[in-house]
Amino acid sequence: MRSPSMHKRMKRITTTASAVMFLSLPLILTGSASAAPQASVPAPPCVKLYESWRYVAASNDCADTMTVAIVYQDGASSLCSTLAPGTMSTVGEGYLGRHGHADHLALCEPS
Repeated sequence: MRSPSMHKRMKRITTTASAVMFLSLPLILTGSASAAPQASVPAPPCVKLYESWRYVAASNDCADTMTVAIVYQDGASSLCSTLAPGTMSTVGEGYLGRHGHADHLALCEPS
């Protein structure tokens, strides 16, 4: 039989592991992401940006698949994310992240 202190440690480990997995889930479920972008051309108006304190999401209301990156106010860019028509996905970190607020979405140029 486990001691009460061993039970508390096991519960703490399980809770921590569950929290890490839960918090990583939005990043795992995003559209496909690729290397750092060469993103200079703003995305068309049919690609929309949604920013919260934690995540930035993008929706693609265009007829074509779009590959976009977030350009933050500090000049940094996120990884490129590919969005199929009619989809919405988490594409980066929110304004409490290391780069602050998102400025706009830009199209990623093919490498």
